[in-house]
Parts: sequence; structure tokens; C-alpha cells
Amino acid sequence: MSDLLTLVPPWVAFLLATVVVVLAPRRLGAAVAVALTALTVPWVLLAPAGTSLAVAPFGFEQVLFRVDSFTRPVAALFGFVAALNVLYGYATGADPRQTAYSLCYMGAGVAAVLAGDWLTLLVAWELLAVTATVLVWHHGGDAVRPAFRYAVYHLLGGTLLVAAVALHYLDAGTFLYADGIGGGLAAGLPTTLAIVGVGVNLGFIGLHAWLPDTYPRPHVAASVVLAGFTTKVAVYVLARVAPDGDAIVVWLGALMVLYGVTQAILQTDMRRLLSYHIISQVGYMVVAVGIGTAAGLTGAFAHLTAHVLYKGLLFMVAGVIIVRTGRASLKHLGGLGRRMPVTFVTFLVAALAITGVPGFSGFVSKGLVTKAAQSAGGELLWWVLVLGSVGTALSFAKFGYYAFVRQSPEPIAVSRAPLALSVALVIAAIPSVVFGVVPEAFLAAHPGDPGKFAPYATTELTKALAATAVGILAFAVLKRPLGRIHPVDVDQVLHPFAAGLANATAAAAIGIGGAASRGRAALGRSLAAHIGRDPAAADSSIHAALTALALTTALALLVAIVA
Repeated sequence: MSDLLTLVPPWVAFLLATVVVVLAPRRLGAAVAVALTALTVPWVLLAPAGTSLAVAPFGFEQVLFRVDSFTRPVAALFGFVAALNVLYGYATGADPRQTAYSLCYMGAGVAAVLAGDWLTLLVAWELLAVTATVLVWHHGGDAVRPAFRYAVYHLLGGTLLVAAVALHYLDAGTFLYADGIGGGLAAGLPTTLAIVGVGVNLGFIGLHAWLPDTYPRPHVAASVVLAGFTTKVAVYVLARVAPDGDAIVVWLGALMVLYGVTQAILQTDMRRLLSYHIISQVGYMVVAVGIGTAAGLTGAFAHLTAHVLYKGLLFMVAGVIIVRTGRASLKHLGGLGRRMPVTFVTFLVAALAITGVPGFSGFVSKGLVTKAAQSAGGELLWWVLVLGSVGTALSFAKFGYYAFVRQSPEPIAVSRAPLALSVALVIAAIPSVVFGVVPEAFLAAHPGDPGKFAPYATTELTKALAATAVGILAFAVLKRPLGRIHPVDVDQVLHPFAAGLANATAAAAIGIGGAASRGRAALGRSLAAHIGRDPAAADSSIHAALTALALTTALALLVAIVA
């Protein structure tokens, strides 16, 4: 059985799904894609530890996939959410081309996680950036410039990671992961460069502006897809790069927790609010990795799993509201609890999970992270994490009140929801409850060692409930002042140089892409005529997307060759 599982890497299923989605009728293509991506789950879970596929096309060994305690839980998680994301995209009207881009992006994420060497990881890492750019750009309109800014940030981060891996190869003489937990890079400059490069994808404060700028812009299904992969692949890679922890990384994560939750509280756009919460929640994972203990490692990976599930569900809920009401701002919503009961109940599950209420996955994972921080002697750090929990409770009390509880300030027309949409929401909500009810099995599925952590001990219950209560009380007190705040683009104010550079680069790239598209117009019309397609019906976005893909890939390859 294990021999059969090593014939091809699991991410091949994503490539097959992409082909089917493009060629088959929309409903059939979506159904096959759901089945193929879901195959990743049993594929990874059934493969014995140590299963791998090694090749040597360039004279040195590469491992296209490897199953170990790091890869198994994350790859299985990605397979599950990928299938859900395809279903959700079908239910919210995503076109086949967008679904194909999403599958390429998610497949790159799976390939990065399953890679058994740094070179294979780099290839998947760059593909993740390229496909994400194309996925966002495909939506057009106000998503085009953020897509390019996304590419600029991630190519810079990728360049640093390429340099780190090149220096590691000079030191170690191999691209293979080192023996032992994580298999980190060579100490010194390689690790430092890698941490900064990976920090772009993580959303280190100062390198994070791409995230709240990009995730609220594309189709709602694309937002769900993006929320589950880029930052979580980065957490996984950070654990590979620095398996023994790093004190600076700890405090970079703590800053993410506080900054992200503070900015989230001030937002009224649902997806922008959730984007800042990605920064905050990833901060908990960064702290846990930085601590460098076995309990911290388990906490980081368990919180990664919990976060992918409940944050994906929250983006699904926001997307459902946008699709069914046509409104994205909390200021224009209200009274949806009775009119959209399935959406409301699933929102409650996700909100209680991210807040860390007992009985839900976030309570277990976040509790272990804070306990690991406390055990490592970080009392100040512990208070930072608790304050983040209070802010999270405040933020989602605000979200729930304005969207579902209060009376709507204006009439809202709510369209009918297809069955597939409700099914996706309910399936996405189940793990957040199950993992909270069986914490031992949940934690045991992840690397590291939770030690004697008992999530349902009286002290842990008291801390979690107290943080939640204080957050809800804070919202009740601050509700009116918060309602009078008109959010500004804080990141444009705090990082004007970075914003200006990204905007200028985006404008230049758009100009180049436009020129290339016009230059190929005659060829495109000729090819369209040969295959019997009306040239006027051709969507110009595919030309732009392919140009971006070519330019980005060329730059990434140039950097790799120079390094």
C-alpha cells in the first residue's frame, strides 16, 4: 500500500483537478475537483511516517514529498479545506478559471508543505506567490493593483529565502532537510535571511501591508482560499527554519498579536477586519514557534489547524453576507440573525472558536500557546497574549452585533442561498467543535509534546472565560465611540515609503503587461479564429494574468540563478 502512495506526489491530484475544472462542465468539474482534492487527506494519513519520493534530475537528490510529524497534519488539513473551498466557490458563483487558479495556488501550498528539501520548497514557495497574484488579479477592477503589490512584497521575501537556501547549500553541501526535528537551516546569516523572507508571508509588522490590502479585494471565494494558505505555509516554514526557537521571533509575534487585533477592532469592512485578525492570530503561532519548546511547537501547529478552520469559516460567512445582501460594511448591516439562521449559527461557532471559548478548538490551541509562553518564563508575554484574547472577543462581539443582532439601519434584500452554500458552512463548522471536545486527540495529531497541559483545568477555564467576558464588556462600553470612528488606511500612514514603492512598481508592471497584451492581440485573434472562438468574447484578463505569470516567474528564476 505504501509503495502505491509513493508513485506520485499528492499535489498531482490538484493538477488533475485543475485540468478537469477547465475542460468539464462547471458542475461536473467542481464535483470532480472536490473529490480529487479531498483524496489528499487519506493519502497523507495512510502513508507511514518516513514515506517519501526522491529524485535526482540535476545530479543532487530532491525529495518531492515526505511524510513526517510536521507534514502529515498540515497537508491533511490543506486537503480538507481545499475540497471545501472548491465547493464554496461553486456555490458563490466562482467561474471555472478562478477555480483553476485557486487549485494551482492550493496545490502549491500542499507541495511546499510536503517538500523534503529546501530546493523543492523554494519552487513551491515561488509558485504560491505567482498563483496568488494571478488569482487576485483575475477579479479585475480594484483588485489589480493590490495583486501587483502582493507580487512585489512576496518576490522580495522570496529573494531573501532563495539567498538563505543558497548560503545553506554552500555550508551543508545539500538541499535536504537536516536530521532531527524541523531540519533547520545553517545557523547565522542563512537563518536570519530566511526568517525575514518568511516574515513577509507571515505578516511581520512593517512587512504586513499586503495582507489587509489584498484579501478584501477579490471574489469572496478567492478571499477564503487566500486566508487558508499563504500565512499558514509560512508558519510551517518558520518552524522548519528555526526549530529551536528565537527570542526576537517571539516578540515579533507578540507585536503581531497586539497590532493586528487593535486594527481589527477599528474596521467596518468585514473582510478587512478578518484580514487584520489573520495577522493577530498568526502572531500566536509565531510566538509559539519562537519559544522553541516542545509544548510551543505543539501549540503552534494546533493553532495553525484551528485557525485555518475557523478563519476560513469566518471568511465564508462574510462572503455569504456579501453575496446574499450585496453589502460588505458592518455599518450597513443588521438583523441577519433571523433571516440567515444557518449563517448566524456557523458564525457563532467560528467566533467562539477564535475567541477561545471552552468547548471549541481555539480554546485548546490558544490555551496551550499561552501556557507554553508562561512556562518559558514570559510573564509579560503571557499578558500580551491575554490582551490579544480580550481584543479578539471585543472584535467579534462587534461583528456579531452589527451583522446579526441589531436592527438594520436600512432595508436589506436577502437573496436565497443555494443548498451547496449551507452544506459548505456546516461542514466547515464541525471540526471547530470536535477538536474542542476531544482536546487530547487534537493535540496528539501535531508535532512536539503538550506535556501535562490540561485545557479543562479550572485555572484554564477561568482565564479563558474571564478574557471573553472582559472583551464583551469592553464592546458594550466602547460601542458608541467605535461607531463614530471612520477608519483610515493606517498602513498607508505608517508605511508611506513602502506603499509608494509598491504603488509605483504596480503601475509600471501594469503598463508593461498592457503593452505586452496589445502586442499579442493580433496573435490572440488569429489563434481564436483557428479554434473557432469569437475573438471579441475573449476575456482580456487572461492575457494580463499570463503576462503577470511570465514576468513574475522570470524574475523569480533570475533571482534563483544569480543566487
